Amino acid sequence: MEKEEFYRIAENPDGLNHETLTGFRELTEKYPFFQAGWLLYLKNLKITGSTQFEAILKKAAPLVPDRRQLYRILLPENESFAKSDYFSRMVVREAYNSDEVTQQKPENSLIDRFLSSDHGPIKLDKSGNEHFQEKSENEIVAKSVNESDELITETLAMIYFQQKNYDKALEAFQKLSLKYPEKSVYFASRIEEIEKLKNI
Repeated sequence: MEKEEFYRIAENPDGLNHETLTGFRELTEKYPFFQAGWLLYLKNLKITGSTQFEAILKKAAPLVPDRRQLYRILLPENESFAKSDYFSRMVVREAYNSDEVTQQKPENSLIDRFLSSDHGPIKLDKSGNEHFQEKSENEIVAKSVNESDELITETLAMIYFQQKNYDKALEAFQKLSLKYPEKSVYFASRIEEIEKLKNI
């Protein structure tokens, strides 16, 4: 489909017929993320009564970011809005009443109410939270220094021993002795060796 033909059809979608179906199918295959192409292709399928309409609609609906536009374009009772405005700017100005759409869909869910209200950006109030923030940072540092018994391994204990950090190595081997009683004789000999090195 040529660019001029696309613009002509976008300005006047009443020109959609069986001949334009092939052009829009090729256009959407070549440019799968071209929203206006999908909208006109779906409109063309609907106008011509194609049996592929439902299948293509399921495929194209996720590719169209504004499903309200898809709804308005495909339903004949909403033909009064300015089609060319949408295709030329790819943004619809809310100049018409959207009450028709909202009356059909109840707004009882929390998400619908949130989306319908005009909230500004969420900002974090930092006043009065300095003490809390300092305290939480100190807790994080303290937790990072503490070792969990689950994380202590024989390898870690040997690293402490090789680094001559005898207190930590001794503590690690004592915990390992309790955790693995079947190797307690081996760990006891390591503990004894470390205690001798500490006393030297």
